[in-house]
Amino acid sequence: MDDLAYYLGISPFGALAVVISTIVLYGAITSLLSRAGQRLYASPSSLDLAVVTVLGAIVGRSILGQVPTLSGGLLALGTLFLVECVAGRVRRSARMVARRRHRAVAVMVAGQVQRGDLARLGLDESALWSALRGAGVRTPQEVAVAVVEADGRFTVLRTGEELELHPAALTGVKQSGELLERLAAAD
Repeated sequence: MDDLAYYLGISPFGALAVVISTIVLYGAITSLLSRAGQRLYASPSSLDLAVVTVLGAIVGRSILGQVPTLSGGLLALGTLFLVECVAGRVRRSARMVARRRHRAVAVMVAGQVQRGDLARLGLDESALWSALRGAGVRTPQEVAVAVVEADGRFTVLRTGEELELHPAALTGVKQSGELLERLAAAD
């Protein structure tokens, strides 16, 4: 019966270690993914998925400590949900919204690929063209703007004879004013 309590329960110091480990590793993994996240989400290769899987396994094992227990796992889950709730509130605060306002990046404007922006995001043209094909684009001239969103998804706004791009369509896109000027000059 003592063995069962050992594997199900947790000591007060063990609980404190789980909470501290969870908070520190949450900060580390979110920092890492905020830097590489757009590239990982926009064009996940097999290697990228393997790395993320291994990261998850390492983080999960590190959070639970030397002897993983049911209580430790439940405590880690509760701590993760609490930390995510607090982090979500911080992300939604007005100051953080202002800092993140321009996280989407235009990687194709008026049919011209923005190779520098693609490179800064760690993407290549094959990822862009994959997204363009998915949007039904056959030639570069059909694209008004292709944007890599903050979450890594591609958004493609097409050109058209009677379609005019509303400025609000580029809200949150880096250098949106300049983009609108370039699009107007291209017409």
